[in-house]
Amino acid sequence: MAIDRELAAFLSDPPPNDMDDITTTRRLAAILVEEEIAQRGSPLPGMSWHDEVTDAVLNNCQVPIRIYRSEAATKPSGALLFFHGGAFVFGGLESEHERCLRLANRGECMVVSVDYRLAPENPFPAAIDDGATALNWLRRNTEFLNVDHQRIGVGGASAGGAVAAGLALRTRDSEGSWLRAQMLIYPALDNQAETTSIEQFYQHVPWDGERTRKMWMAYLGDDSDNVSPYASVTRATCLANLPPTYVMTTEEDPLRDEAIAYAQRLLLAGNTVELHHFPRTFHGFDIIAPGTLLSELALEEQAGFLRRELGRAT
Repeated sequence: MAIDRELAAFLSDPPPNDMDDITTTRRLAAILVEEEIAQRGSPLPGMSWHDEVTDAVLNNCQVPIRIYRSEAATKPSGALLFFHGGAFVFGGLESEHERCLRLANRGECMVVSVDYRLAPENPFPAAIDDGATALNWLRRNTEFLNVDHQRIGVGGASAGGAVAAGLALRTRDSEGSWLRAQMLIYPALDNQAETTSIEQFYQHVPWDGERTRKMWMAYLGDDSDNVSPYASVTRATCLANLPPTYVMTTEEDPLRDEAIAYAQRLLLAGNTVELHHFPRTFHGFDIIAPGTLLSELALEEQAGFLRRELGRAT
């Protein structure tokens, strides 16, 4: 197995993600974010974005969000509620700003990025409660936002994929099968973390199985012995009646096997599933290595799924 040569050049300086020193990692990440913002150019033509705060619905908690719009989107447009990655403990609205811009632009839909509360200070179910609050806000404000209420989906990358998948499952159980799509990008789905790929990449750059297990401990807190399927969707016994799903996996990734297994279970349960596997890649490559051939291909495939499911009125 060999990483694509163009991508490998970006592994010489991997992003900070020390699960044993979350405070320092957050500080280093904040510095990188400030540098990125300072170097950020003008928005893509025809694109706009702004920050808002939802009203409080669950636990009397307001949730910061960022709304991305494309003038090319049909009116009313579909909308994707998106959850950033970061091992449940890192990240915020800036983490996947460029991805969200790209998805809104090329996906021809609105993207609403959610600044959910982070572990370990706020363990499960804080993140998924914030997701439910944001989804409830989005659904109640479709007319004001000029969003088609029949074309709303959820999505996320890595730990954000866990939040999106759990929210889709919880929404089905509490409100019925009304979501139009879910997009899971190299998602974290199995808190047991015992797959072959976890062991194969137990110590690996930029992400590995050892940190994956520590990530789940931080997220689950005191509930690690009684795990909800909304936290770790592989524990769900019924996966029927979930929305059409895009699952993306990368080859040298400890989360690879659990994502593939989940896609297979969704398919066997009667759902529509797209599984996109990228060989010679690593976890997070499409964000870590912007502008490379494989990163561009991955982002375009993600946008293509959104165009099909959310971007065009039926």
